[in-house]
Amino acid sequence: MVLVLQACSEQPINDVGSGEAPDPTRFTYETIADGLDEPLQLEFDVQGNVYFIERTGAVKMIAPGGGNVSLLGKVALATEKAPGLIGILLNRDFQENRQLFLYYSALEDKGEYMRLSRFTLDGSGQMLSDTEVILLQVPWEQPDGEHFGGGMCWDLDGNLLLSVGGDSAPTAYAPLPFSNEGGRGQDSGRTAGNSNDLRGSILRISPQPDGSYTIPAGNLFPKDHPKARPEIYVMGNRNPWRLSIDSQTGFLHWGEVGPDAGEDSDEFGPMGYDEFNVAREAGNFGWPFFIGKNRPYNRYDYATKAFGDAYNPQIPVNTSPNNTGLDSLPPARPALLAYPYRVSEEWPILRSAARSAVGGPVFRQSDFREGTPGRFPAFFEGKWLVTDYVRNWIMVLEMDEDRRKVTDIWPLMPANRLQHKQPLDMDFGPDGALYLVEYGRAGQGRLSRIKYNAGNRKPIAHASASRTAGGMPLKVRLSSAGSVDHDGDELSYHWVIQPLGGGETINSDEAQPEITLERAGRYEVSLTVRDSGGEMDQTSFEILAGNHRPEVSINIRQGNKSFFFPNQRIAYEVKVEDQEDGSTAEGTLPENEISFTAEYIPSGIQKEELNRMEERGLTRGGTSIRHLKAIALLQQYNCMTCHQIDSKLVGPSYREVSRKYAGRRHAEDTLFSSIVRGVSGKWGESVMPPHPMLGAAETNQIIDYILSQGQDKGVNQELPLKGEFVLTPRELTGPVSRLGKFFTFDSEPGSYVFRASYEDQGVPESEDLRLRGSEFHLLRYPILAPETADSLSEAGISYTPSTDDPGFMITGKGGFLGFEAIDLTGVASVNIGAVTRFWYWSHYIGGTVALRLGSPDGKLMGTPFKIIPPADEDDKGPFFGEAAGKPVSVDLSDVEGVHDIYIVISNEDARESDALMIMTGIEFIPE
Repeated sequence: MVLVLQACSEQPINDVGSGEAPDPTRFTYETIADGLDEPLQLEFDVQGNVYFIERTGAVKMIAPGGGNVSLLGKVALATEKAPGLIGILLNRDFQENRQLFLYYSALEDKGEYMRLSRFTLDGSGQMLSDTEVILLQVPWEQPDGEHFGGGMCWDLDGNLLLSVGGDSAPTAYAPLPFSNEGGRGQDSGRTAGNSNDLRGSILRISPQPDGSYTIPAGNLFPKDHPKARPEIYVMGNRNPWRLSIDSQTGFLHWGEVGPDAGEDSDEFGPMGYDEFNVAREAGNFGWPFFIGKNRPYNRYDYATKAFGDAYNPQIPVNTSPNNTGLDSLPPARPALLAYPYRVSEEWPILRSAARSAVGGPVFRQSDFREGTPGRFPAFFEGKWLVTDYVRNWIMVLEMDEDRRKVTDIWPLMPANRLQHKQPLDMDFGPDGALYLVEYGRAGQGRLSRIKYNAGNRKPIAHASASRTAGGMPLKVRLSSAGSVDHDGDELSYHWVIQPLGGGETINSDEAQPEITLERAGRYEVSLTVRDSGGEMDQTSFEILAGNHRPEVSINIRQGNKSFFFPNQRIAYEVKVEDQEDGSTAEGTLPENEISFTAEYIPSGIQKEELNRMEERGLTRGGTSIRHLKAIALLQQYNCMTCHQIDSKLVGPSYREVSRKYAGRRHAEDTLFSSIVRGVSGKWGESVMPPHPMLGAAETNQIIDYILSQGQDKGVNQELPLKGEFVLTPRELTGPVSRLGKFFTFDSEPGSYVFRASYEDQGVPESEDLRLRGSEFHLLRYPILAPETADSLSEAGISYTPSTDDPGFMITGKGGFLGFEAIDLTGVASVNIGAVTRFWYWSHYIGGTVALRLGSPDGKLMGTPFKIIPPADEDDKGPFFGEAAGKPVSVDLSDVEGVHDIYIVISNEDARESDALMIMTGIEFIPE
């Protein structure tokens, strides 16, 4: 963090006192850069410019106010499996010498080393590769080892601190046994527990102008020790991430990712914990012999290959044959805060889920010049703001003066105001805002910030109308209900109703005025709200007077109304009624004026997505919904920055690709490989990166869209308004992401969307007053993810969307999830997926699962069944597929019609800190 900051602002600051928590509405979130490829870490100069790195090798910069991202340079990375570019730190004298430090796996090192290098920027801000000076190299054992570290910061004496991961593969418990020569990628006794190895530690060095470094006083081991590296400040780390220094105490703070065991083991030792740690001085933080608050693992005998008594944290001994350092190590230091997969008994606010502790900054008001307008209030003084990459929260830790104990924890912002995702770095900028690096591949990454407003907050305007269309004269009640001022100021309202075709404007200062529109036409209705401090907000919408909107309905007369059961035949009928034009029932509307299509969406779609497309007007004119979904995917993964539809950009246009592959055999397979694995050389020198995060159905949907761009005809086939339709399945061409881990898919999990629309003839006064009515009917694949539920209980649900692991967990006394308007006609049974173990997570205690109709307390279907952990304690995992647990079936053969259904999970004997089970999905089985 930069401590010399910008000039004071003249804006008055109404700071919150040190004992008063600020209202969450004083914080606002904003994105300052998106479309980034694996961003990892950020830094600031004194002007507030943000420097950041992408793991793929780029060093970039953006001005404090946002705008265009500048590429300063790229480092050549090892083509072998290796960490990439994972650390950046600006020189403390950056304004004078324009130097920065990078930690990365260089091309010439072939993945066998990580290097800490210094680079210099030229006068135009470009990073010059020939200025590289290598300060330090760390041996690396890719592809066997993992856990990279990469955090960097300066201490108060100008020493550089660098976190280095333990270079061992993930395990459930302590990685001590090994099966290869030297324990490569396995035995952490060779790295984190080895005083003579830089891996699994936090280094502290003093860089010199000539590119060398010296060892400062106060590190863990003395210089010239034959069995210890003097660079080590902290040893015993598994994966230490982001480092920060408290500018008042000089204490080092960091987050650390722990192992994967979900429960204690009599054979191996304690369950896994993630940690937030504080080092007041140099020390040993215990890994791989201890975890959390010095909970000891069982001692491993390398000769007998058996586990025995527990290690002693006061006298830790490393007996690994791969240890090149001291046998007797410094006493182990406990973590400040440790939390497991299950709900922490000490701090249940951290919830139950997968975990990945990152770290974050300690707030000190003195780090900012007095009057910095966005500076956080005194309430945060001395508190540590930390984040978890997977659980996606930002917590505030209050600690005792010695930093030995956490005294309180609370979220910076409530869950309903969270907008960030997958934060991998977090620090305060010179403007006082809290900046976040949000990780994402292939254009999904972004930089964002959370700003604090100590003064008058802008009101929020909300406007609605009792009707937005109708015949003449049109009486409408306008409403400002929902408009709010978070400072409690009295609001004033001003409505303007403007005829778009010209004419007299209507004005009103009432909060809920009633108006009568005497002339046919389109009107823009705008509402402006102002508070007593002069801040304002505005919103608007449109009203059409003189015409009624057509009413369109789709009736599934035979077959299930909710699900796409492969090869099922459904009978349907479309009806349209328009007050001015007539109706299909009376035969006064010509069928050729009504559009009705059935469209298959390969990757599936949800009701909310369809509603958003309709609200934005994207579904008009026969547009293909599956192509809209494909376009959304292309935008989500930032493909449009390299490709356009009609013209070449970085890569070829989609129309060029379509014409090249039109009619070719295996065209889909070729494009599938190019998208998922990446490709170079097919269209000149441009390189397309791989997109492994795309599922098979999503990739096929994008390919379908690209190949369609060379076609001249439309893609939607019109259907008669009454008839039958066979729901044809599509071949499954690749794995299904989360659901595929627990359910068997015989075909692609797509959806069918039936769409009917009619645009009326307007009114005699004006054809411009035509209105369109439309209706969708969605048939989903009959396996639903729990996170797509329409309603969830307020308590007992913990959902983590940021990984591909099953993240929908039931905790405490339990909870429920509900699905609205589910047609159970022709449904023989429901398979409910609920498991008590996955991967190495086996800490779930189980509970009772019941299926009810109508409400969480409604009619019980079948008999409640118990999900209990398997009795086989010898099976240590990892658990996948049927090994994790099979779905349980509930008979529904006697139920017909449309119902709201609820899955209710309970365990009255559970503690609030217990995790009950993972919900994996709900499958509807046809008769």
